[in-house]
Amino acid sequence: MSLRFRLNLMIGLTMLLIIGLGFVFAILNARRSVAEEVASTVNLAMQLIEAGIAERRGSDPPDQAWLAQLRSLDRTRHLRIHIDQPPGGMHQGALSPVPTSREVPAWFGWAVTPPAGVAERRVPVEGGAEAMIRIEANAGDEIVEAWNETQGFLLLLLVLAVAIYALVHVTVGRAFRSVGVILEGLENIDKGDFGKRLPHFPLPEFALISRAFNHMAATLEHAREENRALTQQSLRIQEEERRFLAQELHDELGQSVTAIKVMAATLRAAGEQHKEAVEQIMTICDRLFGVVRGMMRRLRPTVLDELGLSVSLEDLVETWRQRHPELSLAFDCEAGVDECAGEARIHLFRIVQEGLTNIVKHAGAHRADIGLRLLRGGDGMDQVLLEVADDGRGFEPAQPRRGFGLLGIRERVASLGGQFELRTHPGRGVVLRVIVPCGGTVQ
Repeated sequence: MSLRFRLNLMIGLTMLLIIGLGFVFAILNARRSVAEEVASTVNLAMQLIEAGIAERRGSDPPDQAWLAQLRSLDRTRHLRIHIDQPPGGMHQGALSPVPTSREVPAWFGWAVTPPAGVAERRVPVEGGAEAMIRIEANAGDEIVEAWNETQGFLLLLLVLAVAIYALVHVTVGRAFRSVGVILEGLENIDKGDFGKRLPHFPLPEFALISRAFNHMAATLEHAREENRALTQQSLRIQEEERRFLAQELHDELGQSVTAIKVMAATLRAAGEQHKEAVEQIMTICDRLFGVVRGMMRRLRPTVLDELGLSVSLEDLVETWRQRHPELSLAFDCEAGVDECAGEARIHLFRIVQEGLTNIVKHAGAHRADIGLRLLRGGDGMDQVLLEVADDGRGFEPAQPRRGFGLLGIRERVASLGGQFELRTHPGRGVVLRVIVPCGGTVQ
């Protein structure tokens, strides 16, 4: 369960508990009130009877007129009077209970009805006999009043509970909207988008988080720009060193080997005395020529500067075909890629070179496809898409890699302001997808 759901559930249960406790309190209070009212009514009636008897003390016993006056008080609100007289006198039979109002639910009447309040008093009457006066309290009217008061109290309690819950829900909802914005910002950071900033929040706690987050994002963005600048400088220095080494191999080592071979040919033409040694020298020179050409091609493909990206990649793929005939290589390049790639040509070449190296070393693949095409942007911002795919063994992307090949590719793509995507799964091959903006200027 989310924190928001748990808070709402806790608040809702608390409100229900408060309403339940209020309901129990209202029932108990109503029961106490009815019981007190009934008891006070019975006591008052008995006091009146005692006062009437005390008034007549010393005079004649109560007569029928006094008893008739007493009977007239029957059914007075909560009061019921029952008089048993000796034979020959008036007799009032037992009265059935007076039902409460139909507006009162049966359960409420059962819950608040107190024990029966009954009081009896024997009084002498004319003729030396005694009459039994029995006073019973009827709580029906009082129960109706208690029900009306309880309804009002419970309604007020319910309105207050709903108002409190709504207020807390709105407050928590506003707070969690801020949490949602913060989580979205953290997701942007996780995706590498350091340019987004959090707004200012009205709550002081979230305002502090916003300021700290924005400071962190600005620091990360600055650090990323510095890293990109360092990567740019490192790649530029690396390519310059490769260019320099290739030039040195061509100018110095290549010319030296050529001179050695020329001198060996001269010695061979001069006589047969050292023919075998001369032949060995010339063989070594030929092998050195091949080694130097290969080193120069790996350090700086001259065909890239002379004929462009498409031709240089075709030459690279053909070289790998000759070295590894068991691997079926397919290459396709859309027209216009060379013009669009710009300064990114060398980086795209290196990415393909690294991709082929990984396929041969680690993939165990039977087929690999390399494709270059243009992505036309509606706003005029065209892009170059490079895909290198194989049908090899693949790997688990989350598993740490010991090599630096993929890391180097990521750094190159980041320096170009492009997008890098790697799709792979054990047993399903690898798809390397790179998108760089046209112009290819390293950022």
